[in-house]
Amino acid sequence: MVFGIAAGFFSAFMQSASYIFSRRFVLKHGKPGLLVVYSQAVMCIFGILTLALTTPFVDFPLNWQFFGLLAVFVAASNIGYFCFFRALREIEASRLSSLLGLKIVVLAVISLILLHRPLHVGQYLAVLLSAVAAVGMNFTGGPLNRRGIQFLLLTLLAYATADLVETRMILMMPGDRLFLNSIAVTGIAFAALGCVSSLALFRMPRSWRYLADAVPYAASWYLAMIFLFASFGAVGVLFGNIIQASRGLISVLLGVILLKTGLDCLEPRVDGRAWARRIVMAVLMLIAMALYSLAG
Repeated sequence: MVFGIAAGFFSAFMQSASYIFSRRFVLKHGKPGLLVVYSQAVMCIFGILTLALTTPFVDFPLNWQFFGLLAVFVAASNIGYFCFFRALREIEASRLSSLLGLKIVVLAVISLILLHRPLHVGQYLAVLLSAVAAVGMNFTGGPLNRRGIQFLLLTLLAYATADLVETRMILMMPGDRLFLNSIAVTGIAFAALGCVSSLALFRMPRSWRYLADAVPYAASWYLAMIFLFASFGAVGVLFGNIIQASRGLISVLLGVILLKTGLDCLEPRVDGRAWARRIVMAVLMLIAMALYSLAG
């Protein structure tokens, strides 16, 4: 239990850190596509190593449905990463991290319209709370511009699709070893994603500097995914999701630290009232996530 809780918080922390590293790359080089390609190349290596360690202990369902889902995951993830990095050019990292909590709204819409799965009353309330929190976050530091909103919406849709697909892949794995199966699926998913994305290197400028600058984001994001599924395996998916909802609050606190250390290029300065509102909205998003998980 203690390990599962610690793994969940560490995953949330690493996700928040990855947003900062990605914003640094985008602001430094100005081309989100470079980060997509180079970070996926690094995570491809991580995925292959993960597969080498887990394959002797798991069995993959080698059928067309599994590989079809894998293809959808690769496409949705590439779109999501690119749109996320474009959004980072318009929205500061701590703010965007909390706004990603709106993914719960997208998942609710998909469940209702496409999967025909009605929600419980508590889940509808959680969706409403998350929307209020996201709107409240929008007014902490000035309104979002149209371009930022567009890329945010595309990011949410792509990430929600990738989450649903990867969850389905994990459920297709034989056996009841959720932790090991989750790690194995993460490995094959990121290995495939990296192989496809790396093909773009032949048509993009190649530089060791780009690769080195992409490593902090790639390492922090991959570690976040590994520990996320480790948390699910130890304490269950519902409790793991509740812990994961702390990401927004962690990002706000990291934003304060960045400002205190003089890194205002990564986190633009806003007044104390705006930071207080961000914390309140991040906590409200946390409550919404917990309510949604418990109601389900």
